[in-house]
Amino acid sequence: MLFATDLDRTIIYSNKFVENYQTVSCVEHLAGREISYMSHKALELLAQVKTRCDIHLVPITTRSLAQFSRIIPLQDCPYAVVANGGIILHKGQPLKVWQEHIERTRQIQALDYPKIFEILTKYQKYLTRTPSLVDNLFFFTKVTEDQDIVQEFILPNLEKDLKNLEWTFTLQGLKLYIIPKEISKENALSFLKDYLKEEFLITSGDGKLDAGFLSLGDIKMIPKNSEVYQLIDNKDSYTIVNQGIEGAEDILSVVLEQKT
Repeated sequence: MLFATDLDRTIIYSNKFVENYQTVSCVEHLAGREISYMSHKALELLAQVKTRCDIHLVPITTRSLAQFSRIIPLQDCPYAVVANGGIILHKGQPLKVWQEHIERTRQIQALDYPKIFEILTKYQKYLTRTPSLVDNLFFFTKVTEDQDIVQEFILPNLEKDLKNLEWTFTLQGLKLYIIPKEISKENALSFLKDYLKEEFLITSGDGKLDAGFLSLGDIKMIPKNSEVYQLIDNKDSYTIVNQGIEGAEDILSVVLEQKT
């Protein structure tokens, strides 16, 4: 079986979600700081998942290649999907056949990149981080903490700005991503499922950008009250797990309960 899981707010969590540091372990450092955690129990369950020869664990994330490389417990996964599907890794290296496909996609949409950058300049005074191009694939920036401006000005106008372009966006906290629709987690996962000739798929995720690949799962898990939980209508077809750091334990436990 193939188990594809998002990372942030699905199986790893930042310190603002940690209530008791005695029950968690740091799984990511940046410049000497601890920035992401998993509970001790979740790490034990993850180790069990990785030892199961009948489970292909595939991390799937919007994180850049460099950001993913910081997540210590997942570096030994044979496959990983990073940059929102823009890169498929096999043993730490980009999978050539997928990279060739993505490069063709970028060439088709080459003229859109300056358009997106121009759109972002309209919101410049409300951005707290200069927009950057992640792995030469999509745009990332951070928005103001003023939620009135975000909800009443930035998001509705951005929706209009992108209406006639083959791009989408998502806001994760204050992090704003603007991404070509063709570069998606679901496209990468569909390819990988066929490439590995897997028939049974388990998915887990929490955000808007996870909705597409989540729907591919025979079992699909989402944290209660997460962004994607608020977006989907047919909640009965999803397994709802606890919100927060304990939710990772629920997700991994469900995976381990499956038998091939």
